Amino acid sequence: MKTKMKFLILGYLTLAFISCSCDGDSPIESTATTEPTSTPTTPDKRKTFTFLSNGISIRGKISIPSEYENDKNLPAIYLIDFTEQHFKVALDEFDKVIYGALQVKGLNALVITLDEHMDIDLQLPEDFQEWSDVYKNMASYVDDHYTSNTSRTFIGRGSEGGQVLMTLFVEEKETSVFQNFIATDATSIGRVKFMIEAEDFPQEKENKKLHYSFSSNGYYNENMKFINTINEQAYPWLEFRSVEYPNLTYENAYSTAFVDGLKYVFSE
Repeated sequence: MKTKMKFLILGYLTLAFISCSCDGDSPIESTATTEPTSTPTTPDKRKTFTFLSNGISIRGKISIPSEYENDKNLPAIYLIDFTEQHFKVALDEFDKVIYGALQVKGLNALVITLDEHMDIDLQLPEDFQEWSDVYKNMASYVDDHYTSNTSRTFIGRGSEGGQVLMTLFVEEKETSVFQNFIATDATSIGRVKFMIEAEDFPQEKENKKLHYSFSSNGYYNENMKFINTINEQAYPWLEFRSVEYPNLTYENAYSTAFVDGLKYVFSE
């Protein structure tokens, strides 16, 4: 469920992002505070495929860039996207992720999501395992049929962003699927914060990147507590950046967040 978030009037006027990094980098300001106005037509090929998850046939779809003809060892970006429960339904998240990948210099990537834009009222942690299994099985299918590249990015907003965050912490090192995580305006951050503070997740991990952001519709205090909790842990296995979009809303921040997130996780 992409839960309706209370509008928060910020106590300051700024067009700068607030950025934090667990790897010791200095805060970075960005001027990209407005959403991209359009998604250009891309020279990608789109296909659908069917995979099994716990005995159920599920259809996925994949965007394949033209470069795939010469290089089939491409990284994969997985979008989790259900319909919004309390906001105007966004039908272009898949396109925005493809657009975001095009903005990363030198990046050619497969972009994958579910074929059907499902009307799922995602509840976490109750529904976590079901959708964790779906995306693990989807990734396994893509690995077998499209690429052997082990770079996989998981991206989502709202409740789906909560699924992304929980996946980062819940995954076991030995069976880890994703290396990069991008979440914006995520719900369930209180639960994830509790997991972190209680150390209630597998502690042994390596080489993870997380880009977390929130807009003016987000709960500012809760988001800052969550961000500060991660920064205080200073995990040696995690590169982390947080961004606030004070002049964007839940309904338009994701296009900017996807671009910024992809640029960050694919930076050297």
